[in-house]
Amino acid sequence: MFESFKSAVHNRQRRAWEKKRRHGKRSFIYYRGVLKWGGIMFVLTTITNVFGRRGHPRKLDWIFEFSLLIACSFAGYIWARCIWHVNEIRFKGTMKQQDSIKES
Repeated sequence: MFESFKSAVHNRQRRAWEKKRRHGKRSFIYYRGVLKWGGIMFVLTTITNVFGRRGHPRKLDWIFEFSLLIACSFAGYIWARCIWHVNEIRFKGTMKQQDSIKES
């Protein structure tokens, strides 16, 4: 009953990954990991640190903020590399399945 739905979702995910893959690993890691994931984490953590005391703004510690920026960027880099690796394994697995289906 759900096989056609699963197949459609899987095909859509595979096509989306192929599109991201065409831009390259470096682009994926930089934009998706460092800028998006790391940037969002940096902004949210900074907002939480500034307004975390029941709405009373706190003065920023610029050394801490700079360290936080580096840490969030590095974490985004690691996250994106892991996601790239996992998606490549999945992509290669589906390509092998498609090749074996075509050969049959």
